[in-house]
Amino acid sequence: MRVLITGGGGNLGRVLAPALEEAEHEPILMDNRDLKTPHETVRGDVRDRTELVEALQGTDIVVHAAALHGIHLDRYTTDDFWDLNVAGTRNVYEAARECGIGKILLCSTMGIYGEGVRQAGDPPVMVEALSLEPSDVYGLSKRLCAEIAAFYYRRHGVRTIAYRLGMFVPESFVGYGFRLLKGGVDDRDVAQAFLLGLDDTRITFDAFNIMAEVPFSIEEFDQWSRNPQSFLEERYPGVTRLVEEQGRTSKSWCGCGGSPTGPSRRPSACLNTVLGITFLSSSRPSREEIGRTTPTRTSHGGASSEPKQSCTLRVPRPRATS
Repeated sequence: MRVLITGGGGNLGRVLAPALEEAEHEPILMDNRDLKTPHETVRGDVRDRTELVEALQGTDIVVHAAALHGIHLDRYTTDDFWDLNVAGTRNVYEAARECGIGKILLCSTMGIYGEGVRQAGDPPVMVEALSLEPSDVYGLSKRLCAEIAAFYYRRHGVRTIAYRLGMFVPESFVGYGFRLLKGGVDDRDVAQAFLLGLDDTRITFDAFNIMAEVPFSIEEFDQWSRNPQSFLEERYPGVTRLVEEQGRTSKSWCGCGGSPTGPSRRPSACLNTVLGITFLSSSRPSREEIGRTTPTRTSHGGASSEPKQSCTLRVPRPRATS
C-alpha cells in the first residue's frame, strides 16, 4: 500500500517510514519543508487543502501526524494550534473523502485525558474509558481531532484508528529507560501498532492508548513509589551501577515513582499530565482484533468496532538482560 504520512519529517515519520518499507509498503513523507530522507517525499501543508488533494493522489491510506504538540505551548498561540491541529485535520479528512481514501490512522496523545487523570485512581490506571478533560489547548485540539474523525465515519464512511501515544521522542540511554517505567513507549512498538492498524479491516472508529508495560503490578506500586531505586535494583540487579556508568547520579531516580497526591505532582509539557507518576495499564485478553499478530516479542490488546471494555492497548518491550 502507498501510505502518506503528514508531518512526515517529524518523530512519527522517523519511526514509521522504515517500518513501512520493511513491511513492503510505500511510505510517502509529506511535510511543509524539504526533507533529507531516502523515502519518497512531497512538499505540502495540511492547512492548504489544494496541496493536500494533490499530495493524496494515488495514496491508499493516510497517517495523519502533522501537529503542534505540548512542547510548543509556550511558543505558539491558540490560533496556531487551531489552524494546524484542528482545521488542518478537517482538511485531511475532507481531502481524503474527495480522493476516495477510506481510512486514516490518526496520531493522538495521552495528553487528551488532562484532568481526567484524576479519575484514574491510586495508583493511576490509564484506560480509554476515562473522561477526556483536556487541560490546555493542545489536549483540546486532539480531542476535537477525534470528534472530526468520528464525524467523518458517521457521515462519509471514512474509518479511523486513533493512537493515544505515550512519549517516544529520542532520549538518552538512561532517560529512555526511566521513561518506559512511567508511561512512555518504545518507538519500535509505536511503528508496530501503526502496522497492525494498517492491516485491520474491522475497526470503523476507535481510539487506543499506546504505552509500554511497566514491570510491576498494582500491588507492587507502593514499593515502587516509595523507593524506586531499591525496587529496581532488586528486580534488575546491577541497574544502579549501570546508571552511574552512564554518568548519572542518584538524582536520576528522583521522580521515578510518585503518587497522584504526592509532592512530585507537577505539570509535564509533553504528556500534559503528571511528571513523576507511573501510569499502569489494563489490556484486553484478545490478540487478534486489532489486526494480524506480528513478532512475538510484542503482545497487543484487542480492539473492535463494537462498544469496548475499558482497556489500554499495551505494546511491552522484552526485559533487558545483562
